[in-house]
Amino acid sequence: MSNRMSVLSRRLGRFAGGFSFATVAFFSIGLYAAANTKGQVVFLFAGLVLVCLFASFFLWLAHGFAWAMIPEKPAEALKPADALKPAEAMRPAEAMKAAEPMKPAEPVKPAEEKKPAEAKRPAEAMKAAEEMKAAEEMKPAEEKVIVSEDPPDAKYTITGRRVY
Repeated sequence: MSNRMSVLSRRLGRFAGGFSFATVAFFSIGLYAAANTKGQVVFLFAGLVLVCLFASFFLWLAHGFAWAMIPEKPAEALKPADALKPAEAMRPAEAMKAAEPMKPAEPVKPAEEKKPAEAKRPAEAMKAAEEMKAAEEMKPAEEKVIVSEDPPDAKYTITGRRVY
């Protein structure tokens, strides 16, 4: 990973340097154009300066982060395969310390006996309760008699006020 980070850091540094150079170049050309002409060329170079300045800032920032990710010590080289110990030189598995002998498993305790489920109520009893609720809901509501406060021959103005 250190190699990848160093390559990334170098590339970001080169891009950042290139954009920094372009910023200075476009700024110089823009100043020259402003002194000699009054056209819109000045605005073109001002825009290019801003774009390059923006890009170079973030490229330098990314370069700094990539540079900070490079570890100080390079990764240790892996040992070559012939430097490893041959299999015969290693201790056999029997010579290694034996682990404590395994204890016999504890006998499984029988689970508590399950109680039988409660007997279900007959469906008829449930239907009777539902019918009673339905009968209560179907009672006719108390009827309100709408009493008109105004007599049928009352007269009103255009705005809705009653004329007495």
